[in-house]
Amino acid sequence: MKVFFIPYDRNGNNPYQKLLLNYLQKLGVEIEDGGTCAFTLLRSTFSYWKLDILHLHWHHPFLLGSNMRKTITNSISFITVLLMLKLLGVKIVWTMHNIVSHERNFESLELFFSKCLTKLCNKIIVHSLSAKNKVINIYRVSESLITIIQHGHYISYYENEITKAQAKNKLQLKPGKIVFLFFGGIRHYKGVPELVEAFEKLNSSQANLLIAGEPFNNEIANDILKRCKENENIETFLEFIPEDDIQTYMNAADVVVLPYRDFLTSGAVILAMSFSKPVIVPSIGCMLDVLDNKGSIMYDPSKKEGLLKAMKKTFGADLKRMGEHNFELAKQFRWDEIAKKTYEIYIGCLKRNIKKELAK
Repeated sequence: MKVFFIPYDRNGNNPYQKLLLNYLQKLGVEIEDGGTCAFTLLRSTFSYWKLDILHLHWHHPFLLGSNMRKTITNSISFITVLLMLKLLGVKIVWTMHNIVSHERNFESLELFFSKCLTKLCNKIIVHSLSAKNKVINIYRVSESLITIIQHGHYISYYENEITKAQAKNKLQLKPGKIVFLFFGGIRHYKGVPELVEAFEKLNSSQANLLIAGEPFNNEIANDILKRCKENENIETFLEFIPEDDIQTYMNAADVVVLPYRDFLTSGAVILAMSFSKPVIVPSIGCMLDVLDNKGSIMYDPSKKEGLLKAMKKTFGADLKRMGEHNFELAKQFRWDEIAKKTYEIYIGCLKRNIKKELAK
């Protein structure tokens, strides 16, 4: 079976795609790079003929342009190429990680063409029940078109050998304080300004806040630095964090805080769970599907002091036990099972006998 991933992470920097690809290859699936735009996709299709499945992961790079005119041109070209592939017998599977791009540039246009894209899909994959319901509500697609396949864990993917004391020492943090960590790419929807504000109101000399990750642009970076510069208990590491250094931040932390305003799924939550960390999250979306109150402190994001109250609860909580609980939950999200379910979707799209194929 020949499958194109688009977009395809050539350098293997995306752990989600890399792990899925590796386990699919163990099942005999040949994965290729489908290209970075509509025309390279079409060229790649004829170069690797015959293609069975086109597996789309993130759609906005193919739809969006620098302006409205370019967005319309890109979107029409991409939809046209997909239609041509459909006519050639190629099946289209879309793992929907987002409803629209996080920056929401040309949102109405993107949503319109995304709805057109769903009409060409043989199957849509989402990571949670809440995501499925949201996709059905927004895109008005049939429930039978959507399959839930959980996001896989990152246990053992990243190095995890450094101790808490070593991690804190490396980051020059004083021992004995509760360390709150925000980790990941910093974008508007992730609520970092609200986190800084809540930490300021926490006003505790027994706590540190770490903000680690690469800002989407200079405007976001400058805003965070301005908000944090007067507080000696806030440490910022506004840069891309190499894989080998992730363990330092995770193991220095007592609790991971992810005050997202909007999302369909969250790899950062799975990452925290994979490092045995409790999390503070809003009680919305996939958080309710992945987590429970034994390993997380959830808050109502519509309440003004919701995040602050959740952070205060950490001082009386058994954070170590909560983290261990999350680790046990994460262990259920096995990549071999995820790849098998994905493979079954491929087979189903091709209308082959699933049991016969899996028995080979």
